[in-house]
Amino acid sequence: MKHVRVIIAAGGTGGHVFPALALGEEIRDQMPDAEILFIGTNRGLEDRVIPQAGFRLKTIVMSGLIRSFSPKDTMQNILMPFKLFFGMIQSYSILRNYKPDLVIGCGGYVTAPVVWLAAKMGTKILLQEQNSRPGRTTQFLSKYADEVHLAYEDAARFFKLTGKLKVSGNPIRKGLLKIDRQEAARFFEIHPNNKTLLVVGGSLGAHSINLALLDIIDELIHLNDINVLWQSGKNDYDGIVSKVRHDHVKVLKFIDNMSAAYSCADLVLCRAGAMTLSEITAIGIPAVLVPYPHAADNHQEYNANSLADRNAAVMILNSELRQKLKPVLVELLRNSEKLKRMRQNSFALRQPDAAKKIVDSMKLLLGI
Repeated sequence: MKHVRVIIAAGGTGGHVFPALALGEEIRDQMPDAEILFIGTNRGLEDRVIPQAGFRLKTIVMSGLIRSFSPKDTMQNILMPFKLFFGMIQSYSILRNYKPDLVIGCGGYVTAPVVWLAAKMGTKILLQEQNSRPGRTTQFLSKYADEVHLAYEDAARFFKLTGKLKVSGNPIRKGLLKIDRQEAARFFEIHPNNKTLLVVGGSLGAHSINLALLDIIDELIHLNDINVLWQSGKNDYDGIVSKVRHDHVKVLKFIDNMSAAYSCADLVLCRAGAMTLSEITAIGIPAVLVPYPHAADNHQEYNANSLADRNAAVMILNSELRQKLKPVLVELLRNSEKLKRMRQNSFALRQPDAAKKIVDSMKLLLGI
């Protein structure tokens, strides 16, 4: 088999970094002799998780446009062209020295200079887009790509060059597996026979979701024989713990064992980040989705609609949380038949082999 050198560019949030990492792991599994180099920044999640997974990481200086007029953010926007220029020089140096056969772009502003320069140097380009509404970086770079792999069919309408598009799903790391429900409940020390509402808002929590749930938690527990497994994030943790003292409510700053959390969940209350939705559909869990209102191009609302339109989730806008959260949760937690239908619809949307599909396509692109 041909010795292959691959660069994977991704940075910033877990929504970009974890799919990139899943692809790196799949390439390593299928092609143990392949050389894989990640390119990111030293300010994003990638600076920690990529080396921890055993991959090489080179960082470049890059920043995106900040949609704010605060003095600090304005200064960052003024410096952005200079960072872009320096990042281009760093990217060119890495590409010239490494000489990759293929560059994979998984999103984030760090992707732009790496992919653009690689395309100009004649390197094969593969892009992976996680959201129902593609990021502007992916849309811009798609004209230089050989293939663009989408997580959702809904994203195709945002691209002009449809011949390059493939719907492959979002790559998920192999560690996410469904385990026995009783075992999962024991891990969190919650009652295994109660319905469980899992609340997650990302690694930092979701403040508006936390506040809205805190307002109704007493009534919710009294009206329903349920558990609440609540990832609050570190900022809200102390305030929530001081006000919630129900035996059936387990509040944690952060949940490391998401396989166990998903495995004991009957319903998830969460944001609508692309990777969160890919994880819950991989397990097949009904969801109440509250899109983050400040996401770029409102892409979380597009993501949420992809599930809500297929009756795998209910969407509540952030502005409607206080009015709608209680009736929606009560109705769903009391209606086992509806939860069952939503669970089936969610599971039907899973793409468990997304990473394999993309790597198989990559090998055909490279003729190996």
